Amino acid sequence: MVVIAKHAPLLEKLGLSRLEQVKAFQGDLVKDHRGRRDIFRIRTTDPDGDERVWFLKRNWKPYRKDGLMSLLRHGRVWSQSRQEWENSRTLEEAGLTVAGLVAYGEDCGPLWEHFSFLITEAASGAQTVEEFIAVCRDRALRLRVFDALARTICKMHDAGLASPDLFTRHLFVNPDRAVPEFCLIDMARLDRCRRVPPTLRARDLAALNLTAPLRFVSGRERLRFLRAYAGGVDRRLFARIRDRVAYLLQKRRKYQDFLKPGTLGHPAPNP
Repeated sequence: MVVIAKHAPLLEKLGLSRLEQVKAFQGDLVKDHRGRRDIFRIRTTDPDGDERVWFLKRNWKPYRKDGLMSLLRHGRVWSQSRQEWENSRTLEEAGLTVAGLVAYGEDCGPLWEHFSFLITEAASGAQTVEEFIAVCRDRALRLRVFDALARTICKMHDAGLASPDLFTRHLFVNPDRAVPEFCLIDMARLDRCRRVPPTLRARDLAALNLTAPLRFVSGRERLRFLRAYAGGVDRRLFARIRDRVAYLLQKRRKYQDFLKPGTLGHPAPNP
């Protein structure tokens, strides 16, 4: 099954309108996740002469547990690509900006998926938040971006949506707008709640905090962000985030860059 939201003629021209074509596609490889997944950048021109930049993500070896979980949740198997597609639509409905949806396709069995793909437009925004905090030295601009980011995450949570993948590399920012704007990508996991509980708020904010290394964001900036998010000082939320950060630093090696030494605003020297 293939679902196309827009650019159908261009997809057909590129040979990306059928599952077999997508499986055979070769191009500008961005990342290969050990043969389980791969990501390609596609640069093309539409019939009006406008340049288009898309990203194609293919799931070759999905985890069977994800298929079984989707079967329990939806009554039928959803691929990871469809799940991310639906998550993006949900975020859009809540008034948040996501990378434009182009198409997805899936081959699912009765218990789990066999293959799927997702094509999105390039995210709006000049750079990721991860890149912004590493290079921007303009203090006033940084504060505007942090305040706007706090309001954006608060808006997401107030809409009953939360994600453990709320990383600085998954948020693109347009810092030059009067009010900085953000675009979310890679939202493969999204919790939907009537009201996001404090534990999930702390989980998300800890993930965001841990992907903003100490050498790039000061303690004062972090506290300002939290106050902007909570509408003031929230010691209970602060304690939950602190405990979650401590737990992840102990249990997950991938977050060790958070503590990597270096002068504030400058990368650490190469070993």
